[in-house]
Amino acid sequence: MSRYHPSLFALFFFGLLIFCNSQADGATVTPVGVDEETNDAWRSSDIEKPFGDDDNIYGTDGYLIAQFSNGDPRNMQLPPYASIQLVPGRGFEGVGAEPYQARFDDVTQTGTGVIPNLICGDYWVNSGVTGTVNDFFRITLNRDTGFRLGVITDTTPEGVPGLLWEAARSVKVTGPGGADSGLVDATGPNAIWRDADVDYVIFDISGNAGDVFTVWGEQDARWQANALGGVFLDPPKSDTLEITQIRQDAESGALTIEFTSIDGALYGIDTSTDLMQWNELDDGVLGMGETTEYIDTIIAPVTRAKLFYRVRKL
Repeated sequence: MSRYHPSLFALFFFGLLIFCNSQADGATVTPVGVDEETNDAWRSSDIEKPFGDDDNIYGTDGYLIAQFSNGDPRNMQLPPYASIQLVPGRGFEGVGAEPYQARFDDVTQTGTGVIPNLICGDYWVNSGVTGTVNDFFRITLNRDTGFRLGVITDTTPEGVPGLLWEAARSVKVTGPGGADSGLVDATGPNAIWRDADVDYVIFDISGNAGDVFTVWGEQDARWQANALGGVFLDPPKSDTLEITQIRQDAESGALTIEFTSIDGALYGIDTSTDLMQWNELDDGVLGMGETTEYIDTIIAPVTRAKLFYRVRKL
């Protein structure tokens, strides 16, 4: 049996009342908060993330780290449901700027324990007057989905006097239909978070295929340039898991289970006749949006006793 979180499973007895959920239309952008605790351990799975993350690894779905313009393969992994684009007209911190960049976990060595660090550069622009808001990244959905977005900030140490303030002092995300998070402070009270340790501004986002979301940064008063360190995407935080519908084909006996899910997450399906002994049907069911269907063509067609099903998030 695969491991599972005991609070994240749904149970259904064949024949109970059926409930059904539907996906809402329209884009939403909701600020979650600023993670100024995790710092360089963004890919360390044994470091608890302050706003909840199912596997304690930031960037499970994908990421773009704005380090160098020479195509380092560690810098980019597109999520299965979207593409990440750089807004033209900005520049990377290139080779030679390493002493002036913060560091965090190397994505190629994700896991438990101490992970070697990778330099985190930034994507920057000479933005003009204080308070200018510049766009840096665009995220285009290729299907209806929801996800959690992290924006990487505070990536420039005090290597050159004042350079610390190159990173954007606040962040916002906009989307279609007037979706707008508003500016979210990325420095903290009296700028206590601006300490050259990498921070992350977190948003929950949902939208439909073709929607474009734009990530913006606001220039800090103490430096003429404006910059962000990149973005990463994760499944939204899972709070509930529920079997919403179950139906059986009269001819074949195959039984279809529909359950609430997270796009891209992995689930296991079990059956039981007594709620004591469980048999695993499948431990590789991929979440296909807000709801996912699984068809039991193995147990249901031949079982005539009471049959229970449960869904586990792996």
